[in-house]
This record gives sequence, structure tokens and C-alpha cells, in this order.
Amino acid sequence: MRIGIPTTVILTLAVASAVYAAPAAPTHHLEKRGWLLDKMKDAFAKAVKSLECGACVTALVVAKDISYLNKNWVLDAAAGMCTDFKVMPKDVCHGLVYSQGPVLINSVRQASLLSGDGKYICHQVLGACAPQGVQSGIVSFPKPKPAFVVAPTHSGNIVDILHLSDWHVDDKYAPGAEADCNRPLCCRKYADSPLTPKRKASSWGDYKCDSPVKLGVDLLKFVPKVANVSFSILTGDVPPHDIWLQNRESVIREEDAAYKTMAEGLPTKLYPTVGNHEAGPTNLFPTKASGGDIQWLYDSLADDWSRWLPADAVNSVKNYGAYTVSPAPGFRIISMNNNFCYTLNFYLYAERKDYDPMGELKWLVAQLQAAEDAGERVWIIGHVGPSQTDCLQNWSALYYQVVQRYSPHVIAEQFFGHTHYDEFAISYGPGAKNAQNAISTSWIGPSVTPYTDINPGFRIYKVDTKSWNVFDSETYIADMNQAATWDATNTSPNWHLEYSARKAYGAHVPIAADKPLSPGWWHNVTSAFETNSAAFQDYWTYRGKSANRLPACTAANGCAKETICNLRAGKSSDSCSEIHFSVKRDLNNDTEAADPTGLHTLYKRADPKPWNKKLCGLGAQFNL
Repeated sequence: MRIGIPTTVILTLAVASAVYAAPAAPTHHLEKRGWLLDKMKDAFAKAVKSLECGACVTALVVAKDISYLNKNWVLDAAAGMCTDFKVMPKDVCHGLVYSQGPVLINSVRQASLLSGDGKYICHQVLGACAPQGVQSGIVSFPKPKPAFVVAPTHSGNIVDILHLSDWHVDDKYAPGAEADCNRPLCCRKYADSPLTPKRKASSWGDYKCDSPVKLGVDLLKFVPKVANVSFSILTGDVPPHDIWLQNRESVIREEDAAYKTMAEGLPTKLYPTVGNHEAGPTNLFPTKASGGDIQWLYDSLADDWSRWLPADAVNSVKNYGAYTVSPAPGFRIISMNNNFCYTLNFYLYAERKDYDPMGELKWLVAQLQAAEDAGERVWIIGHVGPSQTDCLQNWSALYYQVVQRYSPHVIAEQFFGHTHYDEFAISYGPGAKNAQNAISTSWIGPSVTPYTDINPGFRIYKVDTKSWNVFDSETYIADMNQAATWDATNTSPNWHLEYSARKAYGAHVPIAADKPLSPGWWHNVTSAFETNSAAFQDYWTYRGKSANRLPACTAANGCAKETICNLRAGKSSDSCSEIHFSVKRDLNNDTEAADPTGLHTLYKRADPKPWNKKLCGLGAQFNL
């Protein structure tokens, strides 16, 4: 669930009748502004008590109309109400509203709100309307899929590949600062930070904070002790989670420093991809239809990545942040900019029926067709996984068709990040979801950051150099609950092997030594989860990197069934997770609950599912 400041904008503007039907509106400009803001604030309590699809669409219509009078009135109202209702501290409210709000307003202005666009936005951003179903149509391919396709044989030569994801190293991390603060990101010195913290941040990190620089450096020092890495992949998100402060200058500075650290710590090449946090403001990647400038980011990334990429790939990055590269003969990596499917990229709502707004899927098809013609094997890497509910369903459905067309003979594996959890997802051919029809695995990498309530970690893949399939996945972690001890004893984090996928799940679904961890095998693992609660609980523990801080997930509370469904959902429209929320707090009651953000006293899920907590994007800012 992602309740962000744009939610506040939408909810607080669901006051059409209250605003326009009120008698004797003042005519003076300043009086009109004050009157309008007061009316919106007065109506806010009524609007949030019964959020429905119609109310959400009405709110968008009102926001659109008011923005033509004065866009800043909408922003001022949202920022004021965020502060008044103690959703977040004033600096966070204002930073988010004035960075994210203008793009949302501009997209709403271009949308046909009463012709389906309003319901579409309300579903994708708030979950307030029912999904409209996939409408993106059929992908056109240069050639039909060959009648008989099989994955290539294996060479038996195995190499180590490092998978890093969601770096999120915070160069403003302050040891000794408050680790349990009233802002979305703690372990920093804020203007109102207490002189005596309730819980002091260790020098190595905390479960409510992003990684200090020294944690990232120490991780890179540890990797050579357990793996002889041939090359590495980074599936996005370098800057920290202070999205109310992020801008062009801050992300360039943070990314330059992070990539320099990685270059110094990794002896071999790194192949990165673009995360939603790479933009400044966060999440916002303009399209051709929306307008807006993001060329500065692509130019900066091209410069940072040029230490690892050939010239043609660097030039491709400058187009829209995507590229292709061949690390070895017969093998190709395609790095996607999946932010053009991200639901919180508000530029995408300017033209919702432009399902491939930058032509990237057409480019992907061209690259895969060239690979098929050349007999190459391909890895696809990206940040937001198409299996995730915060990837737009229409884009995800088109991408899924591409995977079906070029798997299993061309696409060997897929790798994503974004969730911070240690996960996977399975794609299937047309027809039934069973082991025989499973055609591709998406490996969703664990985050380096411990944000929020998870241990820092990384993966080492054991990969065959002919088929480029994964034969084992080893996850390494450090136990963040021991951070204070590391400080007290002047020691480093206890990086260690958490589990080997082959050994852990092979105990439930045996696999021959000469076979990779195939999509069909992973499907059988999910079947074992259905019948063996101990096997599923192992997965649930590994998902949070053994921090043991995730909510309970069992058959009894419905979590296990939903989770297994999601593991079999290679596209977001197949996910069993939905966005629901309703209002909990009586706004006429001034009693404050023991919640420093005020948000949990204001909202709750209509169908509470705490295991679906989002750790990236605006959802992370509101601890939902």
C-alpha cells in the first residue's frame, strides 16, 4: 500500500460540492485563496471517512479545476493539511508535496478523468477503484516463435556472479543520532532531533535507517572471501530514502560517490540498472507525451557507468537509461529502465493509453530478436519487477508477452530489485501454471540497506557459462541486531552465508547435480510450500533475510496462500495482492495515539495485510 502526499492532495480535494456549492464566495484574490483553502480543510475530514472510487475521481476533477485557477493553491492546501493532521513533520510534508505534486497535477490536467483515466489513476495510486483490466493489446514480433525451442545444454563450467540491489547508502548517516525518529528515515541529525536519543544509531546501521557508507564498503571487502566474482549486476536504487529532500544536485552527488565506492571495491565489471530513486525528485521519469527534463540524469549515469560499459552502451544509456552489453561470447545482458511501468512515476498518467511511452519494449524486442538470430543467451536486468503490483498492469502484460515469445531458448534468467526482500517470481507459457509450462525465473535480489526491519545482504549466483542458467543462489547477510556489539567490541559485521537455495529447497524438492534451478523446479518448490508449512516458513524467514521482524505469515491468516500466488505471478495483473484501505481515526477526536507520524491513527487497511508492506518509494515514507 502506498499512501503518499499525492494521496493527501487527492483526498483533500474530494470536496466538489462543499467548495462550489458554498454561497457568497469572496471575489478578492487573497480572500478567495484563503476561503478555498479553508473549505478544503473543512471538507477533508468528511472526505477521508468514506473514501470511495467516486469520491476519488471527483477529487481529481476538483483538483484539475482548481489548478487552472492557481496550481499553487492545490499544493498549499495539500502541504497545509499534511502538516495540520500530523501526517508527517512540516519539512517532510512540504518537501514531498512541492516536489511530487506539480507532476501529478500536470498529468491530471492532461488526463480525461471522466472517460476512464480518473478510475485508472485512483486504482493505481490509491487502490480506490477496481482494476480496469489489461487493455494494452498484443505485441507485434518480427518473427514467429520457432516451433520447437529448448534451452541449450550446459558446459559444466561454473562461475560466480554477484548480485547487489537497493544500495541506498546514506552519506548523511550520523552514528549516535536518533534511530527511532518521527521521520521516514532516521539516524540523521535533524533540526529538531533530541539531545538525548531514545535509541542511538550504531556506526554500522539500524533497522529504521539506510546503510552508512562504511557498511557498503565493508560488504564489498567481504565478497572476495566467499566468491571469485566474474562480474556483478546492480539492480538499481543508489540514493537514500530521504525523498522529500532529493533533487538533481543531491542524487548526482550521491550516485557519483556510490559508483566510485563500487569501482574501488569491485575488481571486475559491474552492470547497473536504473532504479526509481535515481531520479531527483524521486520516481519521476518524464515521457515524450508528458514533457519534462531527465536528460541530466541519463548523461550523469552514462558518465558514471562508462568505467564499465563500452561506448555503444554508454550512448544507449543517454537515450533513456537502458543498454545492452555482451560480457562473454554468446551471452548478452539487457539492462531495462523499468521506471516506465512504475505506478508512482506520475508522468505516466499524462497519457495512460501510451503503454510503451518511450518505445523501450519495442527496443527490447529488437534486441531479443537479434540475440535469437545470433544464437545468444540473454539476461534481462531491471529495478521494478514486472511481477510487482507497483508495475503498471498494461506495461507488465506487454512485457510478459515478450518473455513468453523469447523463453526459454533466448532469455536465460531475469533479475530485479526494488522490494528489498529476498524473493523470486515465475513466468509461464500460455495455458496452465504448472512445472511443465514454467519458462522463466525472475530473481528479486535482497537489498544492501536494512531499511526497514530486514538485514543487509547480497547474493552470489553459481552460473553455467554456456547456458547462463543459475545452478545455485547463495544469500549472504549480516545480523543488524548485533550492530551495537560490533561497536562495543570494535569488530566488523558478521557477514555469513544465510542459505543456499539449492540446499535449502532441494531438501524438499530434490534436484540432480547437473541440473540448474529451473523455472519448473521453482514451481515445484512453490507446490512444496502449499503442503509443507515448515518449507514455507523457511522461505518466509529468508525473505526478510533472517531478521525475524516480518509479520506472521501462515495458512490461517491467508498470507501463505497469497504469497505463493504472487511467486507464480510473473506479471502484475496475476498478483493476488490488492490495495485496500479505509479510515480508522475519528477526526473529531483530538486524542493522539502513540504514533509519532499520525498516519496509523488516521488510516488503516480495510483488509489488513501487514505482510504486503512496501519498502521502496512513497510507501516507505509512510510505514505502510
